[in-house]
Amino acid sequence: MSHGWVLEAGGRGLPLGYLAGTAALLWGMNQVRRSFWLCALLALPGTLCHEASHWVVGRLLNGQPAGFTVIPRREGRGFVLGSVALRNLRWYNACFIGLAPLLLLPLAYGLFLWRLGGNPDLGWPEAAMMYLIANLLFGALPSWQDLRIAARSPISWLLLVGLLAWGWRQFRRPGPPAQAGSYLPSPVLTGSLAPLHSW
Repeated sequence: MSHGWVLEAGGRGLPLGYLAGTAALLWGMNQVRRSFWLCALLALPGTLCHEASHWVVGRLLNGQPAGFTVIPRREGRGFVLGSVALRNLRWYNACFIGLAPLLLLPLAYGLFLWRLGGNPDLGWPEAAMMYLIANLLFGALPSWQDLRIAARSPISWLLLVGLLAWGWRQFRRPGPPAQAGSYLPSPVLTGSLAPLHSW
């Protein structure tokens, strides 16, 4: 007996269901940010992955991680869900350590594709998977502190300039030239009032 939810949308029901469920969970996680403990509890998997990404990249790039915590605490008017202490934060590793949570984006995308590859029914196991994907997306956002750390590195600024130059080049690039015979004028644009269907 299957307890799965069935979605049909022209063969795209499962991906649309995943996207809608993940979007709803992200919206809900954003709404509970006002509640300190509820937000900390719901975002715990994302926080763990966020801080683990800092720790792993810090370890790989000689940042010398000295502390790791996912115990939330209040700080000023906000709160901190977790942190990683580093002893050797330098110009050559600050960019990559600060922006390490962005590595969770391809992980979430890969998990999304993996789950859709098996054509599962939408049910409680898939709801749990959507929750995990939403947490990965939630945890992939670098905090303001992460961005401040990354901004201390000239590598960050070079990457930003390169990204802006690439974006500007893509924006300014002319579209592909039209091929001969590919333009079919619309009857409305040419002034023809001939009916589209004759009854």
